[in-house]
Amino acid sequence: MKLSHVRVVVPLLVAVSLLTFACASPPEAEKKAADAAVSAATAAGADKYAPSEFSAMKAAVQKAESEMSSKAYKEAKASYEAVKDLAEKAAKAAAAGKAAITAEAEKQIADLEGRWKELQGQVEAVAKKLKADQKAIWDTDAKGVAEALEAAKAALATDAAAAKAKLESIPAVLDKWTADLAALAAPAKDAKKPVATK
Repeated sequence: MKLSHVRVVVPLLVAVSLLTFACASPPEAEKKAADAAVSAATAAGADKYAPSEFSAMKAAVQKAESEMSSKAYKEAKASYEAVKDLAEKAAKAAAAGKAAITAEAEKQIADLEGRWKELQGQVEAVAKKLKADQKAIWDTDAKGVAEALEAAKAALATDAAAAKAKLESIPAVLDKWTADLAALAAPAKDAKKPVATK
């Protein structure tokens, strides 16, 4: 009876150990799919346009890699599948974030160009009242604003966040000149009022 018992148990143990070994192989396909999804999310600009999703994805990558190092292949497989899902969500969020920032930058460019053209017209109207040093400052500021607007437009196609950054200095310049021109256009306080005649 003992011999027959051994004949059944030994093959059963061999089968179980082979099955366990076969199931415990590294999840290479899942890792490869996760790596491709992470690359796509990174290329989409998830670090800039979807930072919270990008951080969650990176944390999941570290967890999966740690599990792979520990040879916890079953857990690593599930983690790589989670990484792939998180990376796909990060890529979608990045596309949406980039579209929103692009639209915001386009609106900001249009608004600033409108203010700029209006200001140029005001300067032309009071050009004779500008002192030489004011004229020189205006010319420098005008060149800087024009260059910043052009740089922002050029950056808009490839990096909307960089385009917005290039616009940051313009409102202060426009506000300064709006105030300066208002002061030039206002009558002097000590100017004498004409005497009314009857």
